[in-house]
Amino acid sequence: MPMIDFLRWPGSLGGHTPWGRDTAAAVVAIVLVLVVRTVFGLVTGGGTFPGSWPLFVVANLPTVADLATIAIRRRAPRIALGLATAVVLASSALPTAFAGTGIGVLVCAYSAGTLLSRRSALTSLIGFGLVHAVGGAITVSLGGSLSTLITFLGNDGSTPTDLVLASLLAYGLPGLFGLYIQTRRVYIAELAARLERSDAERELRAWEAVAEERRRIARELHDVAAHDLSAIVVQAGATDRLVERDPAKARESLRAIRAQGRETLTALRGLAGIMRASGPHESEDPAELAPQPTVSRLADLIAVARRAGMTVESTTEGEPVPLSTVVDLAAYRLVQEALTNARRHAPGAAVSVLLRYSGAELRVVVRNGPGTEPVVLPSVSDGHGLVGMRERVAHAGGRLSAGRTAAGEWQIDARLPFGESGVT
Repeated sequence: MPMIDFLRWPGSLGGHTPWGRDTAAAVVAIVLVLVVRTVFGLVTGGGTFPGSWPLFVVANLPTVADLATIAIRRRAPRIALGLATAVVLASSALPTAFAGTGIGVLVCAYSAGTLLSRRSALTSLIGFGLVHAVGGAITVSLGGSLSTLITFLGNDGSTPTDLVLASLLAYGLPGLFGLYIQTRRVYIAELAARLERSDAERELRAWEAVAEERRRIARELHDVAAHDLSAIVVQAGATDRLVERDPAKARESLRAIRAQGRETLTALRGLAGIMRASGPHESEDPAELAPQPTVSRLADLIAVARRAGMTVESTTEGEPVPLSTVVDLAAYRLVQEALTNARRHAPGAAVSVLLRYSGAELRVVVRNGPGTEPVVLPSVSDGHGLVGMRERVAHAGGRLSAGRTAAGEWQIDARLPFGESGVT
């Protein structure tokens, strides 16, 4: 069984804390060694244990102490490695010690590499490795034997080269492997954190895109509901007064209401198609794929307003130029919203619409005076119409001002850049 698997196997015995798992690993290792040595002694002795039991216990003390250092390898890596080194050197001076002492040094050297910082780990490994080599040299000079110790690789330490090489292998190999494991863990943790941040950023961008699309659809719904439906309400009210007095004109007004209703229904179906479609080619209904309104259709918009009883004057100054899609739609919706607000809040007031192409921008100015008729239309915008206009203009890269003029008129003044499709 590999060393790392051996250390993880008793984890269920020691609970879920590192201290508990290490203690369980040390206890299991000690018990296994003692059982194996006891059974081996009984088998070789023909059922009778060779030697005395007190001597057997004393001979196993270095092994027990060596394996016990595993219990504190994560709580105190330096202390564990120092104790394991001291036990190995002390056992070399004990003539009755069993062979095989030194497993604790290998495990604690690996733990120092995985748990300590790179600098601390290298310092500890080099320092205790030197102590191990010097201690081995002293033991040999005093007539002791190193051949029974795992950390000295079975050599007798007769030359300094053997001692240094043994220390390098006993401390360097497991320590460097531990450093590699630590580096790999850090890399994996950083990679996981980076992936988590990437997922969070991707999710945030998706939510922002969804929120922007919802705002756009909300603006479109507001424009359709506020302008087209309010125009139908006004025309229906006017038709009701014409039914008995002028039936022919009433029928004409009803036809206009029907046409306006069809146009409104088409717009609403288009928005519903956008919300229902999951891909760019899913919707195949021509009504749902109808183009967005543009400045070129302002004449139709103003004609509808005039049929609804409004007095609208339209003026265009400068040479019209192609506009970007965002600017084109923003200009149309701006005039549409301004006409709706005038009809709702100032019924009967004359409205002027000015489009001025100059420099690199389109200026849209809509003015209306005070109303001459009582307000009969309920508000459907709840104060969000002006906010929507500002959002549209800002989205198109322009700026908007709204308020009363010195003459007492209400004015909407927007300056929109031509955009990529325009003349700059």
